[in-house]
Amino acid sequence: VLPMSPASTAPQRGVLASFALLLVSMMLSAQAFAFDVGGFSYTVIGAMNVEVTGCDVASCVDKDIVIPATASDGSTTYSVTTIGDSAFFNKGLTSVTIPDSVTTIGDSAFYFNALTSVTIPDSVTTIGNLAFNVNNLTSVTIGNSVETIGRGAFNNNRLTSLTLPDSVTTIGPYAFLKNNLNTVTIPNSVTTIGVSAFEDNNLISVTIGNSVETIGGSAFYNNALTSVTIGNSVETIGGSAFRSNNLNTVTIPN
Repeated sequence: VLPMSPASTAPQRGVLASFALLLVSMMLSAQAFAFDVGGFSYTVIGAMNVEVTGCDVASCVDKDIVIPATASDGSTTYSVTTIGDSAFFNKGLTSVTIPDSVTTIGDSAFYFNALTSVTIPDSVTTIGNLAFNVNNLTSVTIGNSVETIGRGAFNNNRLTSLTLPDSVTTIGPYAFLKNNLNTVTIPNSVTTIGVSAFEDNNLISVTIGNSVETIGGSAFYNNALTSVTIGNSVETIGGSAFRSNNLNTVTIPN
């Protein structure tokens, strides 16, 4: 076998060196972008922003947590802007304080806990899918910047009343399924009410805003509504949207 010339091995050495540098860089980046402090875990998601991704046993043991507005890795102080997907899934939490630095609450962030009330600060724009699914919520305050309420976000709770701010544009499928709501007002900002959004409640009254274009199938299925007025912008009403109610009058625009 003929020995390889120096000219033929140099490119190979260059490729190997580049790969080694890339691997080291990736390892250092991974270490730099995740850290634990104050009983919480964080991942860096921007130059000055982090998402909280969970808590250790000691922090969650009392079931009453206060998420800090800032977190430091020892050299940089970051703003906590996101509560990560499944960050506090099944922790047995009874109370949570969300700081007004948070803009996004991720999917399943507080799924399967024992929360009885929660205040969503005005900074939040998005409430993710299943974010508060399966809790014991009897009251919720939704801040006036929330635009999207995700699929099943408050499904399977005990809410009796609800005030939606006029920033909300989308109420996702199953968002308030299986609660104890008596009345609800859909603000004029809302354009979409998802499938089964208010199914299986105790609604006797609903006001639907004039900007709603789509009412999903079974949206108000199995309630106690006696009358309903459909807004002027509605283009589509899904199957069984108002089935299993006590409707005497329905007003539908021309």
